[in-house]
Amino acid sequence: MGIAAGFAVYSYYSQPALLNDSRKRRKKKPRIIIIDEDDEDDEDYDDEEDEEDEEDSEEKEERERKKRAANKPPLSQIFNLTDFEYVAKQILPPGTWGYYSTGSDDEFSLRENHYAFGRIFFRPKCLVDVQDSTTDTDDMFGKFQIPIYITAFAGAPMAHPDAEKNLIKAAAKEKIPYMVPWQCSFPLDDFMKNETKPDQEFFHQIHFYDGDQLKNAPEYLKKIETEIPKVKALFINVDLPVLGNREKDNKVRASLDGGAIDDLEVFSSGETHYKPLTWDDLDRLNRSTKLPICLKGVLRKEDVLKAAQLGLAGVVISNHGGRQLDFAMPPIEILAQSSKLLKENNVDREKFKIFIDGGIRRGSDVVKAICLGASGVGLGRPFAYAMATYGQPGCEKVIRILKEEMGRDMRLLGVNSVKELNEDLVDITSLKYKGIVTSDSLYNENYMRMPGPPFKK
Repeated sequence: MGIAAGFAVYSYYSQPALLNDSRKRRKKKPRIIIIDEDDEDDEDYDDEEDEEDEEDSEEKEERERKKRAANKPPLSQIFNLTDFEYVAKQILPPGTWGYYSTGSDDEFSLRENHYAFGRIFFRPKCLVDVQDSTTDTDDMFGKFQIPIYITAFAGAPMAHPDAEKNLIKAAAKEKIPYMVPWQCSFPLDDFMKNETKPDQEFFHQIHFYDGDQLKNAPEYLKKIETEIPKVKALFINVDLPVLGNREKDNKVRASLDGGAIDDLEVFSSGETHYKPLTWDDLDRLNRSTKLPICLKGVLRKEDVLKAAQLGLAGVVISNHGGRQLDFAMPPIEILAQSSKLLKENNVDREKFKIFIDGGIRRGSDVVKAICLGASGVGLGRPFAYAMATYGQPGCEKVIRILKEEMGRDMRLLGVNSVKELNEDLVDITSLKYKGIVTSDSLYNENYMRMPGPPFKK
């Protein structure tokens, strides 16, 4: 019996990638006559003709989308992570793009996650010999070539038929960890045992749908610990008492036909419920395994300190990519506060790790996070966009771009190793001032504004 026995693990391997195919034709709407009673000479408007025009328009857009996909830029023309997002926006079906790109409510947290990095500036040293500078790190429960990891996200089959296989293979080739999601598209035990390299090390993300899963969790963690030693750390979601109001995604779904909506519901539904967790629950789980346990989704410096005092291995400061509570603070800002608080309380940072995710698009963002006390950073959307547009080679290029950018920035800063990155190399004077936005035309061009409700034809 597999390690996931007793758990309602969702497997989407059999789900067709419908959103990468042509959109289904809309059903005919009832005939509507619009009459202006104040002017008997006004013509009646037959919605049937508008319906045909609408269908012609949709079919035309679908043809144009397929044409753009067939003529997308070669991978050699992708120079930064935002380029992947630009291509994905042009060639993904509306439902897929809406699902990946959405935040919650008015998406302030989604935007601030990225903009906050633009309020941090460098203080480089000069006349330092940096010929041997390296991005290698041993501060993420293992040795990796750069302090980044591919974070867990659902809906990978919407991007590519091979889904998470692209991610785990790219991570192995470029020697970084992948956080295998609980909501994986393949049976978890088979995936972690058979799709990984013999010497590959990675993470595993977990959440619970009901009380029975939580009750049986120690048994599951023990199986992971004994049967899959390549899992170096467990990351448990603590920010899912309910799903956030992903309004833009909902608006896009409402404009699609029923079949497409059904496909999207597989990955994110308002009917999905999670088991809320408590500190007592995490204490019990932490005592049940020798594997390091990190809390994923912490958003207060006081909770970061509490996790350290409870004996947990670390936290991921994350607002779920801006998809849960809108107006939650940007993780990079909470990181700066948390590092200061841990230092004041003499927390051993060799034993307690802080990770962040959300808004990272450049190697300079990674450098800033490490300077402010992060052990590593996670990226999700950039890998989803790269996988949707170029498959596994795209995912590999994301990592290579970040390696090159980070290595160059470290040399320009005058440091030779990740361990030399510290708070003295950054100026965070402006970090706390919300609403101060350094113009970022690349990001702003790709940002999809919240659509309004459509008028009837």
